[in-house]
Order: sequence, then structure tokens, then C-alpha cells
Amino acid sequence: MKGDFVVCPACGTRNKPKWEFCARCGESLQGLPIGEPAPVEAVLDDAEDTAAPGAVPWITGLGVFAFGALAVAMWGWSQKQAAAARPDPSVFTLPTMPASAPPPRPGVIEPGRDAFDEGRRLLMKGDTAGAIPLLAQAVADAPQNGTYRSVYAKALLASGSTDDALRQFEAALRLSPESVGVLSDAARALDRAGQPAEAARLYDAVLTQQPDNEQALRDLSGLHERNDHFDKALPLVRRLVEARPEDLVLRQELGHVLEKTGDVKGAAEAYERVLAERPDAHVTRGLLAEIHFTQGEKDQAIAIMRDGVTSDAQAPLPHRGLGSLLERTGQYAEAAKEYREYARLAPAAADAKQLEDRADRIERRLAAANPTPPGT
Repeated sequence: MKGDFVVCPACGTRNKPKWEFCARCGESLQGLPIGEPAPVEAVLDDAEDTAAPGAVPWITGLGVFAFGALAVAMWGWSQKQAAAARPDPSVFTLPTMPASAPPPRPGVIEPGRDAFDEGRRLLMKGDTAGAIPLLAQAVADAPQNGTYRSVYAKALLASGSTDDALRQFEAALRLSPESVGVLSDAARALDRAGQPAEAARLYDAVLTQQPDNEQALRDLSGLHERNDHFDKALPLVRRLVEARPEDLVLRQELGHVLEKTGDVKGAAEAYERVLAERPDAHVTRGLLAEIHFTQGEKDQAIAIMRDGVTSDAQAPLPHRGLGSLLERTGQYAEAAKEYREYARLAPAAADAKQLEDRADRIERRLAAANPTPPGT
């Protein structure tokens, strides 16, 4: 029937009257009259709306900042069950539809299910090119399915289509604002796209729902560490250590974050606890020795590294660390010896040749400063 459609006020796409959100961009369709003229001339038919590669990007106007705030705001709405308002040109508003499409009736095949299952299978195998058209078809067949959009977005992200992926994630968040999976995937996409503040908001929304979600704790703490926000990372790493006290890698990370926040004593204690259980944790040993060295406790730092060499003479790292400490304290002959031993034990290491050359230079300087008397 002519005029049997509703036009999206944001992108001009024609949608079925029963739909509450636009199949292309996820904009609310509530309260719009049937048959309203589209603001754009080219309108795709229902089956093509979502899959179109040239669809209008959602990152306009309010920009990406609003995207991060959107998911958090919608999650808070779903918790409070507040009534949603019509969109305002300057803010994202909250959906009034359920968090996701209702499950199909028993015996009824869910629209787009076959295409989605096959597309997801190909994506898991690494066949992104093969997965994308199938997932696009699934989204076109079931445009209000947030899970379909989220997986489609992951495939687009893997193919390098970052803007299209973010647009699909935004729509998925509108449809499934409480989905931890959608929130987490969207957060990773934003982080990968270089938008850490927006990604952090989504991770916070996940942790509000699931405070013990270890993957979210790891992802968010790593995000803060990469951006030098160690004060924000610290409570997250502490929670991870509390959840996995036996994980020595996490304990070493805790020491590193403590050190970066200025808690040198706490960092040293964290490193010492690791070494008490694993004396062969050579990276941790080096970090602990450096703390003592920078605090002016040079003899103690050297002793810590000598213990590493004594306990595991075939491990290269203690020799390199000891050589560095010895050179910085003026014990050049011993330092050259340790550098050579490191190069012997790790000949394929990226710095093996560099340290061997350094040992040569040290020995030449020593020989020039202490020439051998004639006739000896």
C-alpha cells in the first residue's frame, strides 16, 4: 500500500510502521506519521537498508563522545525503568522497546538465523570476507536483533571498516542496552578506534552490572595503563589480584602499577611476594633491584641480582641486569663480563650484539687507562 512506511528523521530510511527503531541507524521512530516524505531522495528497500556499505555514518553531529555516554545512560534507564522521551537534536535519548527482540515462538525459525549462524561460523574461522555478507543479510532480515548487529560490527571491525563497525555497535546498544556482550564488544571497538574515554564508559557499565567480570577488569585496567592513568588502573588490578591471588603475573602487574602511582614501598612488597614463590621470576627480580637502586640502596640492588645469577646461572636476564648495575656503580670489568655472558646465553636476543660491543668498548677503555708495562 502506498505510504505504508515510516521515514527515519535522522537518515531518511523507510521502515515498516510496526518498527520502533530505524533499521539503518537505530533512531527512534515513535510518534512519526505513516507515509511522511523522506528527507533524502535515495531510499533502499527493507531488505537492503542495514547491509548497504555506503549507509550514512552515525558519527555525526553529537560525535563519538555521545556514543560512549549513550550506552551508560541507556543501561541506567533500563535499571530504573524510566519512560523514554522523543529524541532531542542535541542529546541521545533512551529507547522504549525491550532490551532485545523477543524470542521466536517454538517451532518458528527466527528471521536471519541461518545467515547469522553461518556468518558467525566463518568469522570464528577467520574468514571475515565470507562472513560479512551473511551477517549483513542477517541484520537486514532481523534489523531489531542487537546480537546480530554486534557480531556484524565485529566482522566489519576486523575488516578495517571502523566507522561502519561503530555505527552498527551504536545501533546494537540501542537494541540491547543491558547486554554485557554488546557493551564489551563495543568498548573494545572504541578502544581500538582510539577513543579510550568512550570505551572506559562502556566498561564501567559492564562492571556496574557484573562487578566480578574479570575480562572487563583486565580490559579496563589495561586501557588505563596504556593511557598512563595508573591511579584509575590501581583499584581494578587490586580487584583482579583479590579474585586470583595465586596469579603471580597479576601480582607483578600490581607492583608495576603501585610503582607508577608513587607507592614504591608497596611495589617492592608486591615484587618480593612474587620472588618468594618464584625465585626464577627474573623480570620481577630486575624490577625490584631497580627500585632499590633508585632509592640509593645500590649494594642491596646488586645483591638481589647476584642472587638471581647464583640461583640460575644459565638464565640470561640476571646477567644483563647485574651487568647494568655494576656498570652504573663503576665496576666496569665485572660489568663487561656479565654482558658477555648474557650475549653467550642469549645469542638471538635483539640486544645481544649491542651488549657484546659494549663489553668490547669497556675493556678497551680499561686497557687504555691501565696499559701493560713493557716487558711484562
